[in-house]
Amino acid sequence: MVSEEVRMIAEQYDIDLSKIKGSGVNGEVTLEDLEKYIREHFFPKVKEEKKVFGIRKVIADRLSKSYREAVHVTLNMETEMDNLIQMRKKLTEKLGEKPSYTVLMLKCIAKAIRDFIEINATMEKERIVIYDNVNINVAIDSPIGLITPVIRDVDKKALKELLKDYADIVERAKKGALKEKDFVGGTFTITNLGMFGVDSFTPIINPPQIAILGLNRITQKPVMKNGEIKVASVMVLSLTFDHRAIDGAPAARFLERAKYYLEHPEKVFEVE
Repeated sequence: MVSEEVRMIAEQYDIDLSKIKGSGVNGEVTLEDLEKYIREHFFPKVKEEKKVFGIRKVIADRLSKSYREAVHVTLNMETEMDNLIQMRKKLTEKLGEKPSYTVLMLKCIAKAIRDFIEINATMEKERIVIYDNVNINVAIDSPIGLITPVIRDVDKKALKELLKDYADIVERAKKGALKEKDFVGGTFTITNLGMFGVDSFTPIINPPQIAILGLNRITQKPVMKNGEIKVASVMVLSLTFDHRAIDGAPAARFLERAKYYLEHPEKVFEVE
């Protein structure tokens, strides 16, 4: 004999109770016996469990806080990249090394932030703080997960210095050698998933900041120019902002300005 509860649950799983060795009185199948059988036969087997601690726990807590509190809105805007690609070739000749697209885009975006400084802000409770320093957190894949160390005063630094700073944080991130100072003082975040073939996504705001810009893959597609169809290299910019702190129109204007500098890199870089 088995209890009515055990019988009803067994029916839901089409379980023949005679196949279960019971641990109850006279070999009766108990609820615990049935639950164990269900776990073993119907639930996925655990391969590995990892405790969330250290920086990974900080990341998890911050992302949870971001989704609980910020009002996320994402805008996507297509940007032509052919001029930046050509500028990269010119800068490669000038510098004697090939600058990463991330750094070139970082510089263009920093200039757009300077033009629309209200996006360069944090919000905590009912207080919005707009900063003068353009300190950009850059999302980097590391052995402990995605982390966002900061590069300071991006708009003021020469390209060579910026390339050096970026190479330094990437190298130290991969070695697990970043320090607390590398994570404080950021005012805006950039995350690049282009190298993974991503066309667009919804970045999660890095609290207490009010905005984050996602960079996607550069791909070729036909576009209409002066009444003619031509092939262009394009990329989608994905801006997520906190609607509590900034409205859609100024956020869109900032995104348009970032697009403008990416499409007109001669306004950002000097090439002799």
